[in-house]
Amino acid sequence: MKKFIVRGSIGIVALILILVLLVMVFINSIAKSAITTAGTSTLGVDTSLDSISIGLFSGHSSIDGVSVANPKGFDGDFLDLSEGVLDVNLSSLLGDVIEVRQIALEGLNVQFVQKIDGSNVSRILDNVNGSTSAGSDKPAENESDPGSSRKFVIDQLKVTNVKVSVAVEPISSATAPSTVTINQIIVKDIGKKKDGADLDQLIAIVVQSVVDAVIKAAPSEIPAIMMQGIEGGLSSLTSFDFGNVQFDGGKGLQDVVRSISGIGKSTGAKDVSDAIEGIGKGIGKGLDDLFKGGEEKKDSSDGKSD
Repeated sequence: MKKFIVRGSIGIVALILILVLLVMVFINSIAKSAITTAGTSTLGVDTSLDSISIGLFSGHSSIDGVSVANPKGFDGDFLDLSEGVLDVNLSSLLGDVIEVRQIALEGLNVQFVQKIDGSNVSRILDNVNGSTSAGSDKPAENESDPGSSRKFVIDQLKVTNVKVSVAVEPISSATAPSTVTINQIIVKDIGKKKDGADLDQLIAIVVQSVVDAVIKAAPSEIPAIMMQGIEGGLSSLTSFDFGNVQFDGGKGLQDVVRSISGIGKSTGAKDVSDAIEGIGKGIGKGLDDLFKGGEEKKDSSDGKSD
């Protein structure tokens, strides 16, 4: 009898472990699909994820190997992330709003590439603008599906070890592109004012915050024509729900903007436009003076011949 009870207990434990394992695999698969689908939909380019592990009992989840492809016409990836860790409030997992204490992303590589017909960053921002503005005008789909309405409230998003390659093609084909390093980017209070941010909005906030931190951290490394396109793309984006954004480019933490509604509304784009206009006026004045000078010389030479 004791042997039967022991064997039965072992069998039950084994069955429970198998069920837990199946649930974990199933949940990880769903989460991976949700992230890649949302990334591709929001950014308008292929988004992939190597692996994800949801910690149902620990509250700590991890992701590895996120890649966001460049738009058509640009080589390589726009963005590559080595790894990330999520610290989730376990009691919120069963609700519609998941509470996250911190998302820590480590090892982010980004490409800024300018070509004659525009930059990859501007294309990505245009895609974000198109997907999020269109989504805000339509009623939520599959409202009967609880998973489709899941939102996130995040105390802090922290991105560390950010490296950005800035290239102008075809010039950079012959010379090495410049590199911008940002020690960390911090975004606070995501989704706290509007009852949470969905996954699409969270992805958009990450990309926008990184792009804006880069152009604030190293404006001298960004070509004027690229800067103008990026500022224009940022200014047209939908306002999302998050708080202060800070970056550390080697001089300690500095504020970027207080909310997404302020992104792109700095004087950067206007300064670039004014500079271009000034150059145009200068060239025009130079040509005008040149021709006038030629006419004056001709008149004076005619006078001497008389």
